[in-house]
Amino acid sequence: MSVRSTLISVAMAASATAGVAATLPAPDGAFGVGVLRSEFVDATRRLDVEDQASGPRRLPAIVWYPAEGPIGGDQPYLTPDTVATTLSALAHTFGYRDRQAGVRPVHADDDLAPVASARMAVRADARPLQRAKAFPVVIFSHGLLLYPEQNSALAARLASHGYIVISIAHPLDAADQRLADGRVVAARFSSAKDDPRFAGAFDTLVNGTDLVDRRKALATYTDAIQATRIGRSLVEWRSDTLAVAQAIIDGSEPQVLRGALASADRSRLAFAGMSFGGATSATSCRRVPACRAAVNLDGQNFDPELFDGSVGRPLLLLLSDWTRYGLFKGQSREADFSPNDLAYEPWKSAGTDADVTRVRLVGSRHMGFTDFVALLAGDKRDARVGEIDGQEALASVGDLVLAFLDVRLRGAEGDRIERALQRHPALQRHVPTRMKTWTGR
Repeated sequence: MSVRSTLISVAMAASATAGVAATLPAPDGAFGVGVLRSEFVDATRRLDVEDQASGPRRLPAIVWYPAEGPIGGDQPYLTPDTVATTLSALAHTFGYRDRQAGVRPVHADDDLAPVASARMAVRADARPLQRAKAFPVVIFSHGLLLYPEQNSALAARLASHGYIVISIAHPLDAADQRLADGRVVAARFSSAKDDPRFAGAFDTLVNGTDLVDRRKALATYTDAIQATRIGRSLVEWRSDTLAVAQAIIDGSEPQVLRGALASADRSRLAFAGMSFGGATSATSCRRVPACRAAVNLDGQNFDPELFDGSVGRPLLLLLSDWTRYGLFKGQSREADFSPNDLAYEPWKSAGTDADVTRVRLVGSRHMGFTDFVALLAGDKRDARVGEIDGQEALASVGDLVLAFLDVRLRGAEGDRIERALQRHPALQRHVPTRMKTWTGR
């Protein structure tokens, strides 16, 4: 038996012995949901910019789409190979087990066992629903060192309401990914060779005393980020997202996706993501005319052009509860300022752009914007995802994202966003009050 087969067998055994499978909430829209896997290829770039022999850039993708047939289904949240390859690496990277144990298959007593055994009410490779140009497309990016399935509950829910969601992996910056040709691309992210000016400039942007200090730091930051790993990743992820968007617009997507995208409205795209993927959604959307809106789930902006600048597209920015769980060291715990207040609008008018919706999810940590919020349990849950109830977190985020996309991509009445906010007390509008004070407004 091969090493790969052994890992899959062990992963399946761990899932089977993990007790009752943790199940994500069923999609609540009018359509059944199909799910399939594919891989986009960008022949103009290398898989690894530092390795000439790595071949073209390959982007594993998971697609959720409106499907013919009955609503519902019963599919594993993750494939056995994903459990063995990706989830095991993620557990090691994020300390969900003793790092001394190294990378090994997920066991029934591991913190991530409920993730390995979770199931969803979707159907693999279901026949796509055929309605000409009916369904807008959402291109989703995962968080740094995370995985493309991480927001499956949100993706499936959107698909059940008539969206096609394509979640792409960003190899080398994702948890270990197996490519279609069988290769495993391990995560490789290091800031050891970064321009030493970058860390200080970013810290001033986050923790400076006023806008004068921050404006000086921004000039240094803009120059230094070019020589950092985060800066190179910013360029790579943006290029990944733009390549996938162009393939969709041109109709040059992989053959296996032709059926699922036959009903796509290729003129109505949205970019979305969590963490670094959320920040990527904003920096990419403004470069694609067909992109009508962006959704950023707790992603700190790193794009120098978007500090003291506008996205030029409607943006939903959903932030974790920094008043309880600061995302950055030394970050203010006061509700009147988030570091992202420095982004997505000119500083002199921050908080006045009606196209920028800023919301704080009370009780949520950063990882509370992934499916982990509903799958993890035990005494470490608060430290992982926050104190917010998992089902409420998924419902709050799902309701608001769906309302935002319906308004921005489908022309639904604008009060849908406000109604979604009112239904969920954990969703608190954020007004950048301190920015107004600093600019004398």
